[in-house]
Amino acid sequence: MGATHRTRSQLLLQWYKRLQQQLSRRRFLKASATAGAGVASLPLLSACGGSSSSSAPAPLPVPSGTIEFRHGVASGDPLDDRVIIWTRVTPGDEGPLPVSWEMDTDPAFSNPVASGSFTTDAERDYTVKIDVTGLSSYTTYYYRFNVADTISPVGRTKTAPVAEESDRLRFAVVACSNLTFGYFNGFGAIAKRRDLDAVIHLGDYLYETASTSRVEGRDHFPAVEIVSLEEYRLRYGQYRSDPDLQEAHRQHPFIPIWDDHETTNNSYKDGADNHDESEGDWFERKGRAVRAYFEWMPIRDNADTSFDAPENAITPDGLLPEGNGSIQRVLRYGNLMDLIMLDTRLAGRAVQNGTETITPEQTILGEEQRQWLLQELGNSQAQWKVIGQQMTFAPIKVTPLPEGQGGTYLNSDAWDGYRFDRNAVMDKIINDGIQNTVFLSGDTHVVTAFDLPKDPHSGDYNPATGEGSHGVEFSSNGIANVGIIGEFFMANNPHLKYSNLSLQGYLLIDVDQQRFQGEYYYTGAPDVRDASETFGMALATTDGRNALQTSPSPSTERSDAAELA
Repeated sequence: MGATHRTRSQLLLQWYKRLQQQLSRRRFLKASATAGAGVASLPLLSACGGSSSSSAPAPLPVPSGTIEFRHGVASGDPLDDRVIIWTRVTPGDEGPLPVSWEMDTDPAFSNPVASGSFTTDAERDYTVKIDVTGLSSYTTYYYRFNVADTISPVGRTKTAPVAEESDRLRFAVVACSNLTFGYFNGFGAIAKRRDLDAVIHLGDYLYETASTSRVEGRDHFPAVEIVSLEEYRLRYGQYRSDPDLQEAHRQHPFIPIWDDHETTNNSYKDGADNHDESEGDWFERKGRAVRAYFEWMPIRDNADTSFDAPENAITPDGLLPEGNGSIQRVLRYGNLMDLIMLDTRLAGRAVQNGTETITPEQTILGEEQRQWLLQELGNSQAQWKVIGQQMTFAPIKVTPLPEGQGGTYLNSDAWDGYRFDRNAVMDKIINDGIQNTVFLSGDTHVVTAFDLPKDPHSGDYNPATGEGSHGVEFSSNGIANVGIIGEFFMANNPHLKYSNLSLQGYLLIDVDQQRFQGEYYYTGAPDVRDASETFGMALATTDGRNALQTSPSPSTERSDAAELA
């Protein structure tokens, strides 16, 4: 390190201060991904933003008197006795539509276990969402829908285990799928895996911009930045028309949370960087985005009385009919893993105003969600406490100085900008002696894997042995989007154990009583649709160690997985 790294850090910090005056934080962070190659060659990327118009065609109408299932089927939020199943009917004519559904343990539907009917209409954008109860734990089921003898594709799903029922779990972890950036090859690869318990989606399921595509035929529709309820619905419809995303949903239950682009860039409770008065009232726009999300995603409806919207924002095109938009929840996988899903965007996040001070007002969770998280961590009896959320939890500094002695934090949009909440979580883990805490994060579009000491630049952490780390973090790279954080920062952040800034793909986690392993799989360039994948790297932590080590090989596939649908 020495003088060379100090000089590069000083140059980067000077460049950072200049560009902050010209670019949004997120555009700056994207540009910094290639900082190690020299400032002069840096592109100003717009994959997460942009306002260029597009000539994407509107969907073709369905002929009168006919029905289609254009957007496939999906399932999600599995518990040990229930799971959500979803579809959308594309009708040729307006009016209410009765939809029947059935669930079976056999893909040929020879052993029915549940069935029912549901009437959908334009009020809910012809979506159908059923919480099927009374199911057996840790069981694979197949399901389908029927409207007037038009039958949907067959979906495949799986319930969660009860205590002692499973000694091993496997999940795919994904984030950030920008249709205009290219093909969703990661979803195509995930769809071919038989042995996943679920797919954990950490947000940026879609992008709200009017961007044109770098790949022919994938311009955003409608060709505007989406603001109205109808525009959000149409954008979900476009994304769910992608065959690789459809197939991943058809084969596996999803456990999703939103990030910012499901509303708009750098959103928070009371506003967003990418929202201004010309786009109307923020609470109404947020309500429309949340409503469309709950209509289109296989997530359990979860009313939230703390959503904190003015009464006049609860309009017919606002938050109704799908609850009030809370995504924080816990999904328990027996006594092996508690999956705690957070909302670090809309539930309580304050506006960004720099990273120099630490005050309770600078919250990424909000007081109510913070107390809920601390309680869940303290009460969890599971072997692994896994926190699925949107933003990088680990601190990342431009210069390697301890807390309170300077050293600019890289990303004030992440937990770096909300250190009161991060300190509260770390203090809870440390003071209560909580073992085996794992954070999962998305948003940055790159692979990062961290040890989690409270202050990695203090003498309390030994990066060679992992002593002083109190948990670990795995960040998933993007399904399709450009990277934000560069490997340049590894030298200044010794708790960053692995990163890859350039390749698309997904994270696989393999969990048993003794170890929690994260495996990175990379897919080809998104310019060509190709569901092949390459193993990149595996890192693991073992029971009670709370620090990462490189694993010599990927985990083996499960032999007891049920057949694909």
